[in-house]
Amino acid sequence: MDLRTPSGLLFTILGVILFAMAILSPGSRAPMVEANVNLVGGLVFLGFGLVMLWMARRAA
Repeated sequence: MDLRTPSGLLFTILGVILFAMAILSPGSRAPMVEANVNLVGGLVFLGFGLVMLWMARRAA
């Protein structure tokens, strides 16, 4: 099995969880930071996971 598939799934799932946390509880932010770190981190993880899954699918 290609290593990109489980890595992509892991990052996609973590990205969805962080994104959902940012949407469902926007008040839980890191102290002294104006940006919602869960939202930004979730989108980055989600994007990276989807790219990994796309690359694994393209290689198959």
